[in-house]
Amino acid sequence: MNSEKKIRRPALSEISTIAESVHMALSPEERESIEGLVDEMLVSYDIIENLTEDLEYKDDKTRDVGYRPTKEEDPCNAFIRKCTIKGAPRGRLLGYRVAVKDNVSVRGVPMTNASRLCEGYVPNVDATVVTRLLAEGSVIVGKTNMDDMSSLCTSESSSFGPVSNPFNPAYSPGGSSSGSAVAVATGQADLAISVDQGGSARMPAAWCGVTSIKATHGLVSTFGLSYIDLTIDHICPTARNVKDLALALEVMAGEDENDPQWIKGPIKLNKYTDHTSGSSVPNLRIGLLKESMEWPFSNGDVNDAVRKALSKMERLGAEVDDSSAPLFKFGTAIFNAALTISSTAMIESDGEGYWHEGYHNVHWNEFFGRARRAKADSFAAPVKLSLIVGKYMQNEYFSAHYSKAQNLRRALRTEIDKQLEVFDVLALPTIPMNPIKLKANLGFKEMAIRDANIFNNCCPFNLTGHPAISIPCSMVNDFPVGLQLVAKHFDEATLFKVASAFENSFDWRR
Repeated sequence: MNSEKKIRRPALSEISTIAESVHMALSPEERESIEGLVDEMLVSYDIIENLTEDLEYKDDKTRDVGYRPTKEEDPCNAFIRKCTIKGAPRGRLLGYRVAVKDNVSVRGVPMTNASRLCEGYVPNVDATVVTRLLAEGSVIVGKTNMDDMSSLCTSESSSFGPVSNPFNPAYSPGGSSSGSAVAVATGQADLAISVDQGGSARMPAAWCGVTSIKATHGLVSTFGLSYIDLTIDHICPTARNVKDLALALEVMAGEDENDPQWIKGPIKLNKYTDHTSGSSVPNLRIGLLKESMEWPFSNGDVNDAVRKALSKMERLGAEVDDSSAPLFKFGTAIFNAALTISSTAMIESDGEGYWHEGYHNVHWNEFFGRARRAKADSFAAPVKLSLIVGKYMQNEYFSAHYSKAQNLRRALRTEIDKQLEVFDVLALPTIPMNPIKLKANLGFKEMAIRDANIFNNCCPFNLTGHPAISIPCSMVNDFPVGLQLVAKHFDEATLFKVASAFENSFDWRR
């Protein structure tokens, strides 16, 4: 074995500084002893430096790296980059054009996270969902615009400029998967890969009049994603209709040994397209989650549109009644308390996270680590705020509130589970209000205030892991309204059955 030292050894002064950063004051004798022991421990890292990994970079010169589209080509600014990457010559998705959110890896095509921090990063691997979609004949047509590092939900934080709502370009399309929803809504893509880390796939689907599903946590591999928190991260399909959405999920779902969030053991799969042809839901029990309709900022017209949609479901045979989960109204607080600390830990891990058995992408790890040390000022303001609060709560309160939030998360999951023993699905507005107007030169404080309430009806289900679908159900004030439906874990089939019955029976635009 080569005994050459590959890892630089820290000086005595560095050892003291590191010790102080973890609240230790070393004596001179301890420093000298530790210096020699550090040298011995770093031999393991020298050895690791020489070993070869099992997943090698594939330099595919045939791939189209793409280009930044013009305003005329992409009037809503949905794409950061357009390209053409053809999949297999046959398959269930043959010819389907797929747009990919720009925090999901496509090998050889730059990935920006819509952030100046990530300029120059070119992924060395395809995300698992990209591999699966290409294997079924789809064509990747570009990387879509998004909120910077997925940090907000209006698109206004993107380093490439905001995305416009296709129903009125003066308004937000929602976020953070803004471009994915708009690419589908405007017909520039048949399907899109969105990412939902607090509602970020369902919300833009709602405001753009398309459909998206956040499947049960663990059903779809997140390998190849720029992670925030492995316990709330979801990669999601977005489509114009429920049948295409079901087909995309069939292709994307399933076990993946590279996935850091994979539930070890068999994953319950289904042929979801088998549940998309019906137009009735006899005896289906729907619970209208009352807490979701009672926010101080809830739009009465949006609430009425959801109630009318459920009245239509009654005409299809459903039984509708009120449902209640008291902790739901604290879901955003639980989410924020957990995420500020967990996302801080993810950044401190240099983007790969700890304590998981999935594949760790060293290529991304090293790029992100160098980038954040060289230009941390390039972080979006929301990321800076979260890092500061996360470190403060770690240092001053020992992360105890993170632990309490995780316990409350379990209690919220139990409340939702109990309601789903009474009802087959729960129903609620995807977003409790109409789209907000885009503003130029928006300061972060105003941006954060405008953003704060948009995701209240979505992020609780990232905490609980339940599958949730958003479908357009009505037009209010010339904008679509999203109806969100939630089912038991791994019961996506019921969501597709209910969503397609509504879609097959009613024209939501009328």
